Amino acid sequence: MDYAIVTKSVYKTYRSGFWGRKLTPALLGVDLSIKEGEIFGLLGPNGAGKTTLLNIFSCQLLPDSGEVWVLGNEITHQATNRLKSRLNMCSGNPNFPWSLTVEENLKFYSLLYGLCRKDCKKTIEKSMEMFGLEKFRHTRYDELSSGNKQRLALAKALINNPEVLFLDEPTIGLDPDIARKIRKEVFNIHKEKKNTIILTTHYMKEAEELCERIAFIKDGEIKALGTRDELLEMTKSENLEEAFLELAE
Repeated sequence: MDYAIVTKSVYKTYRSGFWGRKLTPALLGVDLSIKEGEIFGLLGPNGAGKTTLLNIFSCQLLPDSGEVWVLGNEITHQATNRLKSRLNMCSGNPNFPWSLTVEENLKFYSLLYGLCRKDCKKTIEKSMEMFGLEKFRHTRYDELSSGNKQRLALAKALINNPEVLFLDEPTIGLDPDIARKIRKEVFNIHKEKKNTIILTTHYMKEAEELCERIAFIKDGEIKALGTRDELLEMTKSENLEEAFLELAE
């Protein structure tokens, strides 16, 4: 079996305050193995370590100790540059240059990922078509609705056809109907591209609909790992929300 991401005893602590004397542990010996081509859920309360873990997986942060392997490459200073072109992230709080249009934003990020001019134009058109953004191509980012901002974030996250896609609370703050459409789009993306998707969310329905396996993290440690049914059995719960509350306590 091939794994997209493997971690062994990963620790991360943040320093703050005068001379960095205040220490805030974020990860305390995380061990995970995420299969290639699966949608993997990462659940946990605020401050549990989810975003820190995603930032390490996506080469934006290095662990203090332990090993992290992404697509067969160990995460080091030297490896991050060649790996970044194979990864991408979509955040639930997207932040784009506000004065650029949808098309200009996609062009900007496609150039950052090194797409040539010919591929850039083709990819942008396909991305806008996939997320229904064609009629907003000349609309500035600050004039988009919340739902269309999130669609733009997903379109950007796919601009380099990533082998591993990180979705950090992709439907946070969206109306239920728009969130449902986003989930459907994520499912269709995975069905078409067979890429690995790591999802963090506070919406249990989202995790139930999309994730093949789920890890529950609290206080920087993985407390439980398994399929939805395995987690329900483990916690003697009737649904994932009950399981979440049980594990959080």
